[in-house]
Amino acid sequence: MKAKSIEVGYRQIAKVFAKGLPIEGREFGDKVSEFLKVIKSLKPEAKVALKSAYVFASKVPREEREDMFQDLTLAILERKTKDERLAYSIARFDWIDWWRKYKVRQHFGLSLESTVKDEDGNEMYLRELLVGECEFERKIDGKLDGERLWAKLPSPIKAVVQKRLEGKALNNTERSQLNRFVKANPMLLAS
Repeated sequence: MKAKSIEVGYRQIAKVFAKGLPIEGREFGDKVSEFLKVIKSLKPEAKVALKSAYVFASKVPREEREDMFQDLTLAILERKTKDERLAYSIARFDWIDWWRKYKVRQHFGLSLESTVKDEDGNEMYLRELLVGECEFERKIDGKLDGERLWAKLPSPIKAVVQKRLEGKALNNTERSQLNRFVKANPMLLAS
């Protein structure tokens, strides 16, 4: 079974560029004509990149098309190819990779740019809530880990550690005692 060839015209690509501008009506047609002239004057590599990028960018959700078009065009231009089949393959692989990542993002449902309401009814970005929760968990976990470690220390070592935590200098005996304990119990610090 032979795949259908998609013929992309430079006018279609020029329309993509013109849609990014805040213009309407006759002005839009004039801008399309301007972009068409510019596209036709490009090097063959750039034309091939634009065509291949257009094909695959048109196969993603509307809100993602502009970014996808730019990313694919750049990826193809970086490889400096005039071969249309190679450019098409580059775009296709990047497009497949993009869809793989996009599907994963969709499973999460909410974007970090989504807003949610806190306990007081104030709206806040999900990313701010996430950062706050992570900071809280880090502090709580750190405190619990510290308490667990403290409980495992023998009394003489607790006295040495307490002295050091208070910012007091340790004498040679205390330093040696602490070093011997750490060397004898390396897994205590890792657990």
